[in-house]
Amino acid sequence: MEKTILVAIRDSISDRSVLNMAIDMAKNEGARLVICHVINRSEDLGVFNPMAEAQLVYKAERMLEEAVEIAKRNGVDAIKVVKVGKPSERISELAKHLHASNIVLGNRKLKGLRQWLFSEFSTGFNLQNATLVPVEK
Repeated sequence: MEKTILVAIRDSISDRSVLNMAIDMAKNEGARLVICHVINRSEDLGVFNPMAEAQLVYKAERMLEEAVEIAKRNGVDAIKVVKVGKPSERISELAKHLHASNIVLGNRKLKGLRQWLFSEFSTGFNLQNATLVPVEK
């Protein structure tokens, strides 16, 4: 069974170090690379604007195409996936579905109350097979 590395990025510019780490891992392990972006939308909000969401999906698709192209220039074939929902849940579901051998995530070095409030992965996310990569500013 082929290894799969899942990398979750917010955008291809600020998460370049995350993407580069995932590309290096895929190259070293001979793994396939899946690059995903999760549009953060809680199902609990009760507010849904299909046109706005379609625009966000379109923007995410373009951004992921750029990330796939970066991987290709570095000798790694990659596929892109856009999901909508709570990032920690969607990434966990995708990792299970793909049987990912590793998940690569950005670590924005949030501390204390800011981490509790803003980190998607501070609760409810199994980090046993995750690689946290410092995000370069």
